[in-house]
Amino acid sequence: MNLDDIESEVLDFRYKGVPLGESLPLRELGSRGWNVARGDLSLPVTTLRAEALTHNIETMAEYCRRRGVSLAPHGKTTMSPQLFQRQLDAGAWGITAGTPGQVQVMRRFGVQRVFLANELVERQALEWVAAELSQDEDFDFYCLVDSVDTVAAMDEVLHDRLGSRRLNVLVELGLAGGRTGTRSVSEALAVSGAVVDASTLRLAGVETFEGLAASSASPDDIAAVDRLLGSVRDVVQQILEQRAPSPTEEFLVTAGGSVFFDRVVEILGSWPDQPQVRVVLRSGCYVSHDHGRYQRLSPLDGRRAPSEDLCLENALEAWGVVLSRPEPTQVIVGSGKRDLPYDVELPIPLRVHRADGEVFDLTGASVTKLMDQHAFLTVPESVSLEPGDIVAFGLSHPCAAFDRAPLIPLIDEDLTVTGGVLTYF
Repeated sequence: MNLDDIESEVLDFRYKGVPLGESLPLRELGSRGWNVARGDLSLPVTTLRAEALTHNIETMAEYCRRRGVSLAPHGKTTMSPQLFQRQLDAGAWGITAGTPGQVQVMRRFGVQRVFLANELVERQALEWVAAELSQDEDFDFYCLVDSVDTVAAMDEVLHDRLGSRRLNVLVELGLAGGRTGTRSVSEALAVSGAVVDASTLRLAGVETFEGLAASSASPDDIAAVDRLLGSVRDVVQQILEQRAPSPTEEFLVTAGGSVFFDRVVEILGSWPDQPQVRVVLRSGCYVSHDHGRYQRLSPLDGRRAPSEDLCLENALEAWGVVLSRPEPTQVIVGSGKRDLPYDVELPIPLRVHRADGEVFDLTGASVTKLMDQHAFLTVPESVSLEPGDIVAFGLSHPCAAFDRAPLIPLIDEDLTVTGGVLTYF
């Protein structure tokens, strides 16, 4: 499959947002002049502002170029091959996956360098990856390990399956009480030694996810992030001193979610005595940004340094129609948990669009509860909201927004549909 196959996909009743009774290939979506604020699309629907999307992809690419680091954006944010290609075209080093199934989607659409930011332990998945590597010598694949036992189990499954190739693995350094990952520098070094001794694996670097160390940008949380990244630097230095990989063989050092990638650059970005080290950020949510957590905490938005001229823009909005105003201060909108992300923060009511073209901000309104297909809005009694009005919402946490929308229309600044992207969750 390729991107032409996606453009040929027929949009019909299977896709949220397609006007009722319509059927057309994706490539024609932008030719109909449909406008989301005018009510031309079937609601609820989530959209992406095309100009902000392009701006964000170019902005993050420029940020990495200026700082001499690489970018393997986390594909799980969007699971959209169209957006993967745009990120790669902008200079991304590769695409990051979270599960073997996501790796398969990326491979089906031609992504040649995939970083699985997770341990690979299932026999069937290991066998599939081995087959992919054996069939395509240009496929560059990486995954994580965090225990000596896992290294031994992988080595056993992969025996006689890779030919002359070896599977690239990175030692993961985690946190006590956190997710996966070794819990100390000494344990990470022991795992790295086991990888070197394995017959089917290659020690390709060291990895962490610093987002688990903090939940805010407080000084204490920033210090916790810095301590974890400092431990990573310690592990890398000791491995390079002990193992002395060839100067021509890259050694990856990778971290960097969508909140603290500036700290990764600060602490891990420079290796003047180790030219073979490549630092790889894995931020994913930058592609759409958001109207909540990332807007407040991103180093390219709410936490932006005074000297930083790069800034991300929110591209994501969700749309729903007012169904009822059963009480003076309560409004029910036809968009709920099946349509809107709510795992980090509830959606934010932004604007009202009326059939006569009137637009006004929803100052003072808030979403207080979501049900399957309903959003409960608390509004000042003075705010005029009527059944049939269309409400635009800002969203927090893009990962949980994309996976609710197999089709996401692209819109211009006039809110007219110019195209669309498909997602493969």
